[in-house]
Amino acid sequence: MSDSSPTPSAQSSSAETPGILRAYQVIATVVGVNLIFVITAAVAQRATDQTSWWNLNDDLISTIDTVHGFLFMALLILIAVIASRFRWAPPLTITTMLLATIPFVSFWAERRTTRVVQGRAATAASAG
Repeated sequence: MSDSSPTPSAQSSSAETPGILRAYQVIATVVGVNLIFVITAAVAQRATDQTSWWNLNDDLISTIDTVHGFLFMALLILIAVIASRFRWAPPLTITTMLLATIPFVSFWAERRTTRVVQGRAATAASAG
């Protein structure tokens, strides 16, 4: 009887892929929602008077904006890790990163990335 269980390296690779994809999905969604809020806040602060909620809560909005920046950097790192792990061509990596900067389009980009990763993981699993 032969042991058909995967080698330890194959086990860790297949175990990490769903985790990193889930992390990407969560961060991409949070960054996308946060991006919409940050842009809305920036427009509202300029379009309303000094007594509006947007201008009275400038410190809160600045904090959310800073958190958005850090989350966006984490998103770019996750995209780079996924691109490296699945050997993406540079155009796919770059467009995925650029699409993450566009409100609403970032949600479509997340779904596209998820489909690409799941497709390549399925292909690798069936080949291996």
